[in-house]
Amino acid sequence: MNYIIPSLVLASAALGLSACSGEGQTPATETAAVADNPYGMQVEPLADGVYAIVSPARGFPDPQNLGWNSNTAFVVTGDGVLMFDTGSSEGIGEALRDQIRSVTDQPVRWVINSHVHGDHWLGNSAFMADEPEQIIASDITIALMREQGEEWLSRFYNMTDGAIGNFELVPARDAVTEPGSYQFADTQAYILRSERAHAPGDIALWLPEQRVLLASDVVYTERGPATFDSNVQGWIAMLEEMLALEPEVVLPGHGPVGGIEAVRNMRDYFQTLWDIVEEGYNAGMVDHEIAEQAREQMADFEAIYPGMSEGLGESVSHIYLQVEAALF
Repeated sequence: MNYIIPSLVLASAALGLSACSGEGQTPATETAAVADNPYGMQVEPLADGVYAIVSPARGFPDPQNLGWNSNTAFVVTGDGVLMFDTGSSEGIGEALRDQIRSVTDQPVRWVINSHVHGDHWLGNSAFMADEPEQIIASDITIALMREQGEEWLSRFYNMTDGAIGNFELVPARDAVTEPGSYQFADTQAYILRSERAHAPGDIALWLPEQRVLLASDVVYTERGPATFDSNVQGWIAMLEEMLALEPEVVLPGHGPVGGIEAVRNMRDYFQTLWDIVEEGYNAGMVDHEIAEQAREQMADFEAIYPGMSEGLGESVSHIYLQVEAALF
């Protein structure tokens, strides 16, 4: 699917992240079970005050996973919760809120959406009861949310046979126009931003004190990456930036938690694939011929990304056009 980036880019909203009163709200020392948990969600501690909720799904939203196929994280600060991605629906968002309450009674003060794909932000409406001070995404992503939000809702509704339900769309409103450091109460963070990597306007969150990288869909584990909306050279560049941080814990957008090797594997995957396509293009081969060659030369990656070969032909076609465009 092709996306059109509006020529008028949204102005950056002020990201004043000063603390507000939150007395009496302290993190719980242990996570408590949530009684009504139709998705089977579990909280996974990543570091001090940092938690992940990892989806077991390895495919797209469908009736079996009720639309829940992407990972989420939250950070318990000294004065409120920072939420990173909110899932594919209001119902999923509400289930995520229940999981947060099993750890802390603090409200969600900040929501970050990593990119425009609906499985990472359609759940925003579930957090409006907390009246978050900011709902943050890149300026590019915010423009696309407003343009394409109804399409994402309709698409996921059909893919899940209505399991995600109907609900109000709440796009992000506080724009990140460039990477930089931010302070969320007592928690230091750095927001990485790309013009286009996995998707237009990707952002990721680096927590330097905890050495945790919330990478979203710039990193996948145990699943081949989707390239329909990507710029692979931009993707490789963002992965290189992530590697330079030397993270100890990496939460991908899809798949289980990993370490720096998850970033390295993704970089190696795309660099290898780009080189194969570029070499084939220069030799006068067409994309389906290159795809067959890529399956043979990249067979070792199948152990890292099970089922990778199923989408490899599509990725070769996308990269083929990007290699061609790079020559002009």
